[in-house]
Amino acid sequence: SSSDDFSDTDSESNFPLMIPQDYLGLAFFSMLCCFWPLGIAAFYLSQKTNKASAQGDFQGASTASRQALWLSILSIIFGIITYICAIAALISYLSGKPP
Repeated sequence: SSSDDFSDTDSESNFPLMIPQDYLGLAFFSMLCCFWPLGIAAFYLSQKTNKASAQGDFQGASTASRQALWLSILSIIFGIITYICAIAALISYLSGKPP
């Protein structure tokens, strides 16, 4: 029973820490193809994730990773809405009668 307790605590202390994902590709895509102001912020936070992971600050890296993901998603959503509005305005303009 004593050896079982030792193996449980030993395995828990050797549990590998998961490095947070940086979402660099998604941030880069959202910066270039979608709503660029949010994409730039997401790109910055993805770089911050890598720096924090390299310094061993996994809590800060996890926070920056989540923020980079959400900003990338918001950038893509705003980009899609902007493209849809631009296409609707162009269709409306082109379908109008000349004066």
